[in-house]
Amino acid sequence: MMTFQLNRPRRLFIALTAVCALAACGSSADDEIIAAAEPTNDSTVDTDTTVPNSSDTDTSDTDTSDTDSSDTDTTAGVESAQWGDNVSITIGDGEFRFESDGIPNHELPDQFLVPQEGSFSPPVGEDEVTAVDTSVAVVATTVDQTITLNPIYSDATTDTNLGIIGVTISGAQLFNDYEDPDRSFVAVDDNFSIDGIFFVDSCNGHPLALAADGTGQGTYHYHGIPYCITDSIDADGEHSSILGFLLDGFPFYGPQDEGGATITSDDLDECSGHVGPTPEFPDGIYHYHLTADRSPYTVDCYHGEVEVSAGPGR
Repeated sequence: MMTFQLNRPRRLFIALTAVCALAACGSSADDEIIAAAEPTNDSTVDTDTTVPNSSDTDTSDTDTSDTDSSDTDTTAGVESAQWGDNVSITIGDGEFRFESDGIPNHELPDQFLVPQEGSFSPPVGEDEVTAVDTSVAVVATTVDQTITLNPIYSDATTDTNLGIIGVTISGAQLFNDYEDPDRSFVAVDDNFSIDGIFFVDSCNGHPLALAADGTGQGTYHYHGIPYCITDSIDADGEHSSILGFLLDGFPFYGPQDEGGATITSDDLDECSGHVGPTPEFPDGIYHYHLTADRSPYTVDCYHGEVEVSAGPGR
């Protein structure tokens, strides 16, 4: 018998209980775990051109409809972000380049439940997933993104697609909430486990599906608040620190607003953003928050000008 439970609380995963044990779940838990140090400031930051921060955003009103971000400059935030030592940041003229191997610099579980390519659709059956050692399921995947330092707010929104929507200080990618183009399968809400092995881990991340030959495609990514990062960089009573930047150039943060108050989806606009001061931008900036109360847990749409292309889900 299988039981689904939705809307899981913080750091607690929803389990799908399976009475029968899968043969694939018998993989050894003694295999090597991919792990690294907590986020640090030891990453390479090569500054070619540094432009002083000069955001003129009005922070007294969270209504972003009249936001003028024509003078927004995120250089200060990029320079002060706690990039992991597996990340290289190069700041150039009006843009920065993010490079990493795609593997987060925090500990991962021994195994993931990974869907087989071409056989995965919600609701998930036991025969559609396999317990795969992390050393196989998560492999290095080159992430090389160039992102503007002068994001432009747009009243018109652009939906986020499957695949990368942002880069994080851990070196991994941020995806939106969904496992399918129809946005019917929310990874965090529909998370499940078999014999203690989860589809999405305690950092709200997981790898893509296996390739047809049974090898991993790598591409570990987050579908929600990466608690493995926020627990290290956020302090009680303070606004969250930068988690990374979306492809439109605006920064995104964890669930803490000014004074450490927990921010919810209802406090934000349709793209999970608002205008306000942050530790890196005390004069205020349009920025996104990842939330824990309900979907969207990450970001459904961009409020900045951006060019997007479809990417893989799962």
